[in-house]
Amino acid sequence: MTSQRRYREIRDAVHGFVLVEREEWPVLDSPLLQRLRDVHQLGMTYLVYPGASHKRFEHSLGVMDMAGRVYDVITRPENRKHFAPEILREVQETSGLLYWRRVVRMAGLCHDIGHPPFSHAAENEILPSRVRHEHVTVRLILSSEMRGLWDNMVPPINPLHIAKVAVGKEFLPDEDFTEWERILHDIIGHDALGVDRMDYLLRDSRHTGVSYGLFDQLRLLDTVRVLPDPQRNPGANELGIEQGGIHAAEGLYLARYFMFMQVYNHPVRKAYDLHLQDFIRGAVGRLQAGLSWDSLRDFTDTHLMSKVRRAARNSNAHGHDAARRIVDRDHFRRVYEVTPAQVYAGDDLFDEVKQALSKALGDAEIKEYSRLGEGRPIVEFPIEMSDGAIRSPGSVSETFARLPISEVAYLFVDKSVREAAASVVRKIREGA
Repeated sequence: MTSQRRYREIRDAVHGFVLVEREEWPVLDSPLLQRLRDVHQLGMTYLVYPGASHKRFEHSLGVMDMAGRVYDVITRPENRKHFAPEILREVQETSGLLYWRRVVRMAGLCHDIGHPPFSHAAENEILPSRVRHEHVTVRLILSSEMRGLWDNMVPPINPLHIAKVAVGKEFLPDEDFTEWERILHDIIGHDALGVDRMDYLLRDSRHTGVSYGLFDQLRLLDTVRVLPDPQRNPGANELGIEQGGIHAAEGLYLARYFMFMQVYNHPVRKAYDLHLQDFIRGAVGRLQAGLSWDSLRDFTDTHLMSKVRRAARNSNAHGHDAARRIVDRDHFRRVYEVTPAQVYAGDDLFDEVKQALSKALGDAEIKEYSRLGEGRPIVEFPIEMSDGAIRSPGSVSETFARLPISEVAYLFVDKSVREAAASVVRKIREGA
C-alpha cells in the first residue's frame, strides 16, 4: 500500500524548493491564500519593470519557508545557551518545539492575507480609515473560515498565537505577549532581521531584474540567534546575530537602500500609484468597516483593473481621467525631485517649488510624493562577538554607523504643462 506523501514540493524562483507539510496543505489551498495569486507584490510596478508581475502568494510561501529555517536555527540545542528560562521551557519538550514551529510557519504564510488589490499602492484609499492590512490579516486569521483549519491540525493550533506572530504587538495592543511570542514575531517582522524583508528584497530584485537587492541570505539565516540585549532588562532576550553574520546583515541593509532608490521610489512607479489612488477615491471608495472574508473574496487586482479599463473608455465615468492615464500610459511627469544628496546638503526647495507651481499652474495640475523626514536608519539588535561580548551594530560596523538615507520627494505635472513647470523650477533654482 502506498503511503501518503508527507510533503508537497513547490518550485520557487528564489528559494529553489519550498516544502509544504501535509497538514499545511488545506491552509495553502484555502480561498484566503489562493486569493493572493491575484494581488501584485509591487502594485503597478510592472508598468515600469515588466518582470515585476509576481504576486503576494509566492512571497507568502517564501516567508513561511524562511521563517521555518530561522526557527530551526535558533532552537538547535547548541544555540539555546542564552534562552531565558521561560523561553527554554517552551522548546525543551518536543511537542512544544514542533507546535511553535508550525505557528511560525503558518504566521509567515498568512502574514499578508489582509492585503487589498495592488498591495501598498492602494491600501490607504481602499481600506477603512485608520485600518491597515495587518488589522485585516488578524481578522481573517481569527475568522470562522480559518478556525476550522487550525482546529484540524495535530495538535490544534491556537489562531491567536498565529495572529500574534504574524503581526506583532502594534496591531494587537490589547493582547499580552510573552517574551517567546515577541521573539517569534521578530523572526517575521524584525526591522533588521525579519524574513519578510529578506524575502521581498530577494524576490523583488529577481523579478525586476535589479541585482542590487541581493545579499548573502544563507549566511545571515545561519547566524541568527536569541541573545541577551543590554538595552533591555537583565535576562531579557532579543533576536540578534553572531559576529560572523555582520557583513551579511550589512549587505541586507545596503540592498534595502538600493532597492528603495532604484525600484520602490522610482518616479514613474510613484506617478502610477498616484493615478491609481485618484481612481479609487473617485470611482471605488473605501471598504466598509468590519471587513469580512466575503467582502474580500473576489476583491483582487483583476477585479479592480476591470473597473479601471471600463472607466478609461467612458468619458462620463467616475475616475475616468485617472483610469485613462493608467490604461494609455499617459502618466504625470516628474518636474522636480529632492534626492538624498540634497537632503544631506540641506538643499531642499520642495515646499518653495510646490507653492510656485501651484500659483502658476493651479493645484489640480500638480501631484506630489514625499518620503522626507524619516532620517538616517537606526539599527538596533544584539551581536555576539567571538569573545562572548554583546555589542550593538553601530559599535562594530562603520556601515551600520553611517547607513545612507533613502529619503526622496517628487513633484509631478501633466506633460502638457511640463515645459511651463520646468521654467518655474529653473527660476527658483537660479535664485536660490
